[in-house]
Amino acid sequence: MVRFIISRTRQKKFYYTVESPDLTTLLTSNFYASKIGCQKGIIALKNAIQGLGRYQWVEQESAVSFIIKSAKGQRLATSKPYDCVPEASDVLSMLKKEIPGALVDDQTVKVRKQETVVIS
Repeated sequence: MVRFIISRTRQKKFYYTVESPDLTTLLTSNFYASKIGCQKGIIALKNAIQGLGRYQWVEQESAVSFIIKSAKGQRLATSKPYDCVPEASDVLSMLKKEIPGALVDDQTVKVRKQETVVIS
């Protein structure tokens, strides 16, 4: 199952990635000024992934990638480059199935150190 990862840049901008179970980054979002904006972007992607015609194929010299867009045509996320269209298309088909139920891992939340207490 894929998962969303929320991260923050050194410039304090938020973004999300979609990772496969083997930790390969499949999609990367735009930057957002706030975490709430980033979370809304995830919701928009979950809605847009099911829509018809909300994808744009981008062919580069020796690779192909795709962009997922919102209903308003805004870019939500861009895939990593793939060797050929069939490979990218297979990944897109898998994402359509898995993204609606994907969990979110917010890596911007600081976890407190656990203390070990010895009771004698």
